[in-house]
Amino acid sequence: MKRHHIKSIIALFLTFSMAFAGLGGQRAGTSIFNFLKIDPSAISGGLGGAFTSIVSDASIIHWNPAVTVQLEGTSVALSHLDWFDGIGYEYLALSHSFDSWAFGVEIGALHMDAMEITTEYNPYGSGDYFTYADYYIGLNASRKMSDRFSFGFSARLVREEYLDLSTTSIVMDLGTYYKTGFKDLTLAVALLNFGTPTGPSGTYTYSEGDEREYATFSPPTTFHIGSSMTVYENSFLDLLVTAQLNHPVDNDETYVLGIDAKLIDAISFRAGYSIGTEIPFTLGLGFTTEKWNSGLKVDYAFRPHQYLGIVNQIQVSYNF
Repeated sequence: MKRHHIKSIIALFLTFSMAFAGLGGQRAGTSIFNFLKIDPSAISGGLGGAFTSIVSDASIIHWNPAVTVQLEGTSVALSHLDWFDGIGYEYLALSHSFDSWAFGVEIGALHMDAMEITTEYNPYGSGDYFTYADYYIGLNASRKMSDRFSFGFSARLVREEYLDLSTTSIVMDLGTYYKTGFKDLTLAVALLNFGTPTGPSGTYTYSEGDEREYATFSPPTTFHIGSSMTVYENSFLDLLVTAQLNHPVDNDETYVLGIDAKLIDAISFRAGYSIGTEIPFTLGLGFTTEKWNSGLKVDYAFRPHQYLGIVNQIQVSYNF
C-alpha cells in the first residue's frame, strides 16, 4: 500500500510539472526573478547543474527540497560566485534532520557595485548612481515516507530592487527523491519557483498622462528530472554518473550529463556537458575530509560562458 501511494504521488507530481513545462519555447524571456536560475552550488556547477538527485550538502535545498532529509544530521554550505561584469552572488544554506523529518533555511543575494547613470544627454555619465540587487530567504521541510522515498517543499520570499522600483513575491518548490533499489541508482523530480505573476509595486505615468500599474510576469518555474548512479568503484576510485532534464516555462528544455570521479575518498574531479545552454562544458574540483572522519568539504567550479566570459565559484560546506 505504501509503495502504491509513492507511485501515485510521483505520477501526480510529473503530470502537474509537465503542465507547467509545456509552454517553454513559446515564452522565452517572459519571466521575472531570473537570478533564481543561477546555480549557487559549486558541486552542482562542476556537474553542469545535474544535481537534483545528488545527496551532498545543504545547498541541495535550492535544487530539490526533498533531499535534505537524506543528509542525516546538520549540514551548512557557504558559497561565492563571480558572475559577469562585476556581479557577485552570495549563498548560505543550513539544514538539520531528525527522525524522518528535516528542516532547512537558505539565503541568497545577487549584488553589484554602484553604476553611474547615463542618458542621451549625458552618455558619459550624469553624476547620479544606481544599484541593482536581488535577494531571497527560503524555508525548507522534507520527510522520509519510507526507507527509499522522501518528499519535500520550500517557500522563498524573493525581492528585486532597481533604482526606486522594487518587486516582492513568494515562490514555492516541490521535490521527490527515490532510491530504486538497484545498486545506488536514484531518481529525483523537482518543480521549482512556481507562484503567481508579479511586478514592481506602484504606478507610472503613461504617455497620455494617465496613471498605470506596472506589468506583471510569472516567476521562472522549472521542471527537473534527474538520476544518478555509481558505475564503478574500488578502493581507489568511485565514479558517479548523473543525468538530468531541465524544462523551464520560459525557454526550451536542456539536457545535462555530469561525471564525478572521487579518488581515495578525498579528491573529486567533476565535469559536466549541457545541450541547449550557453555554458556547454563545466569543470569542478573538490576536496573532502570525510576520509579522516570530518565533514569539511571545499569545492570549486569553472564555468566558461560562450559569450560573456568565465564564471568562477567556490564553496565551503560542513556536514556533522
